[in-house]
Amino acid sequence: MVKQNQYFPQSITHPGITLKEKLEELEMGPKEFALRSGKPEKTITAILKGESSITADMAVQFENVTIIPANY
Repeated sequence: MVKQNQYFPQSITHPGITLKEKLEELEMGPKEFALRSGKPEKTITAILKGESSITADMAVQFENVTIIPANY
């Protein structure tokens, strides 16, 4: 039997926090990001507020704009 190392963090950061920080770094607002990623501004705002999650498909679209790897 092969043992795998497992990591169980004490807290998990919502992806919206990371996205918000990256948008600030890129000096890009939610409206512009919504246009570039092809998602409604309402969806982007909900993610940034922590009210909505990011799907795998969204992560791939966001990667093209933010250069944050989708698997992150």
